[in-house]
Amino acid sequence: DLDDALQRLEAFDERKARILELHYFGGLTYEEMSAVMGLSTTTLDAELRFAKAWLRQQLADVPPAADG
Repeated sequence: DLDDALQRLEAFDERKARILELHYFGGLTYEEMSAVMGLSTTTLDAELRFAKAWLRQQLADVPPAADG
């Protein structure tokens, strides 16, 4: 289920999927992810929060909101 949800997230928003993978599977800090992705830590935090919420909805079998 997790792999399927991550694939759906990648199809929906590749950048958010990459950030989530770097955080959970790569174990990178916010500063490291910021450097790898070329994003400010503020933007990175917002993207990661969205990705976590999106993934939580997918794993709970609740369709994500249409407005993003």
